Amino acid sequence: MQSELMLEFSAQSESFRIGRDMHLHLCPCLLLVLLSPATGEALSINYATGYVNLSATCPDSYCSLENLSVAFSADRAVKLKELHLSYCSRYSVPFQMLNLTPNLSSLVIRNCSIYYISKEILKPVGNLSALQMQRTNLWVLRDEQFGAVPRLEILELGHNTIHTVHVRAFKGLARLRLLGLQANGIGQLLEGTFDPLVELLHLDLSGNEIETLPGTIFGQNSKLRTLMLNGNRLTVLTPQTLGHLADLRLLDLSHCGQLSELHLHSAHTVFLEASGVTSLVIEGSVIRLLADNNELTHLSIGDKSSVLHLNLHGNLLDGNDTDTLLRGMWNLDSLDLSKNLIEALPQPGGTEDANELFLLPSLRYLNLAYNRVGRLPVASPLLSPRLNHLDLSHNHMLAVQVESFAGLLNLESLYLEGNRLNDLDYELLHRQHEGLKELGLNDNEWGAIFFRKMATYMTDRGVYLPPRGQHTTPFNNTQLDGDWPTVTGQVLAQNRDQAGVAGIHPYWTLRDILAMVTLVVVMLILLLHLYRILEEEGCFRRYRRWRRPERTASGVGRLNEQDSEQSSSE
Repeated sequence: MQSELMLEFSAQSESFRIGRDMHLHLCPCLLLVLLSPATGEALSINYATGYVNLSATCPDSYCSLENLSVAFSADRAVKLKELHLSYCSRYSVPFQMLNLTPNLSSLVIRNCSIYYISKEILKPVGNLSALQMQRTNLWVLRDEQFGAVPRLEILELGHNTIHTVHVRAFKGLARLRLLGLQANGIGQLLEGTFDPLVELLHLDLSGNEIETLPGTIFGQNSKLRTLMLNGNRLTVLTPQTLGHLADLRLLDLSHCGQLSELHLHSAHTVFLEASGVTSLVIEGSVIRLLADNNELTHLSIGDKSSVLHLNLHGNLLDGNDTDTLLRGMWNLDSLDLSKNLIEALPQPGGTEDANELFLLPSLRYLNLAYNRVGRLPVASPLLSPRLNHLDLSHNHMLAVQVESFAGLLNLESLYLEGNRLNDLDYELLHRQHEGLKELGLNDNEWGAIFFRKMATYMTDRGVYLPPRGQHTTPFNNTQLDGDWPTVTGQVLAQNRDQAGVAGIHPYWTLRDILAMVTLVVVMLILLLHLYRILEEEGCFRRYRRWRRPERTASGVGRLNEQDSEQSSSE
């Protein structure tokens, strides 16, 4: 009996020991599993040592690890080419794993607390061609910081807290093609900072605090194709600064404070929204220019035949400016001149010094809303035969001759809202343009019966009449009628009179004259009635009696004085 008890006790002790050992081994394993990637990829762990086997965890060319704070075994991941690290714990970014990735070509680090990275850390991955570090609290770029990875072609350092860039920070990166420094706190760039980057194609400096740029800062970057400076505090940009960039594909200078006068060379696409520009000169060519919400009064483009898209919404251009600007733009496809100061459309002949025929044969989209156009000439070059979208809403037009649209054979959308129209030959309009799909007619002076007949006629023939303020503007990629950006110097443009909205119309129609005469006659009749009522009620007699006692009292006083003198003499 005692031997049986001893055997049972020894068996229980052995099972307890085995369970205890399993528990001690499983606890770190469970912890490492909890720290494994959020995507569900489990870490391969050597249970004898507790180290992570990177070779087994990342057996392929791509690997993504999150919330990582562990030690690694000596097994190298020779197949690994692209590694993503994210959400690392503070002061625990496992850079030691870079010693195990000899063939790594792309490294991405996001949302990790890295305040500084030395070139010694990057030495084990000397063949690296792409490095991306975003939201890592990196705050300074020191001299030759990336000298250990001379084969870098992509360096993305956006969305950090970088405020200082040393002049030799990019030395040794002769192969770099893309550099991203956007959304940092950079306030100054020194001359020669980008000189080592002779192969640079894309440079993003947007969202920083740069006020000025040295004249030759891009002097060695002649291959640069994309330059993004939007969202900075630029006030001056000299022609010399961009003079070395002869083949820019994209230049973004939008929301740059108050650039005022700007002189550019050439670019395929230029973004210049809300930068306070009053004068813009482009010596060469531009294919797409978006310069809306500025204060432009002067715009000159050297190679006009290159222009395809032109957005000048919300500026201070008048009819003479547009006449001179648009001559020679034979390839112009889309033109937005809404919210300017245009009173009359350009006409054939135009200025006396014009040496060429004014034609816009390729124009398909034209927006003239919120101007001061009072009349629509029949032969205006803006009414191109290829035009299919025409917006004349919120102008000063008192009448529209449907014959003016006769040459617009492809017209599909026409907007006439916010004028002072009271008549329209809608039947002729539809006969001329059977392909018309959308017609805006609200906010005019139509009679109720006439508008109902016109709306019924058009609706029955498949023409859509959009509700008030809801017509579409397919070309403009900004808000056409939205709030203007509160940029310094735009007060004049914001507060200027907008026809049909808050301004007084400058023309008097017969209806206005008759209404004024009627008001004056009614006022005179009311005054006569008021006089008669006051006379019948005796108001005037009571007023005269009220004034008479004063004179009577003064006369009685004088009689009393005479009586007293006579009595004293007696």
